[in-house]
Amino acid sequence: MMWRQVLIIGGAVLAAVLIELTLLSRLDLPGATPDLVVVTIVAIALAMGPMQGAAAGFTAGILVDLAPPADTLLGVNAIVYIAIGFVTGFVIDPRDRTVPIEMGIVGLSAAAATLGTAALDTLLGSGRVSWEDMPGMALSSALYAVILAPLVILAVAWIVQKATPEILVT
Repeated sequence: MMWRQVLIIGGAVLAAVLIELTLLSRLDLPGATPDLVVVTIVAIALAMGPMQGAAAGFTAGILVDLAPPADTLLGVNAIVYIAIGFVTGFVIDPRDRTVPIEMGIVGLSAAAATLGTAALDTLLGSGRVSWEDMPGMALSSALYAVILAPLVILAVAWIVQKATPEILVT
């Protein structure tokens, strides 16, 4: 069971990071880059639970921090993504999951990732954060995440259900 979860989390996170860095970052959309990584972390947390969500968040955060256009300190994205993965998996009761709630969680998580990364960068002394642009960046990030969410959440839930039937997916 454990190795299947590791393969699902690793494959989904790696695919999300590669697609975000190679395709989505080049779309030149207004506002923030669509955050496929956060949507994938939320989908894993909803399908597998808080510990797997946190593991996906850590893995994704380290990969994003090590990727070539990285402009944050190593570990900043990992901290933010761990919190998003754990909280999402812990807070949402499987019986209360409806499409509007899941879309809301995805949007809030994407906005929280944008604001959390900016806040940690500022606390650690980075001068690259423009707080005047943050409301628009958080809003556009949430909007793009809500657009990506139906496809990603359904795909991750289907893969988890087929590969690990012992995990309850609702």
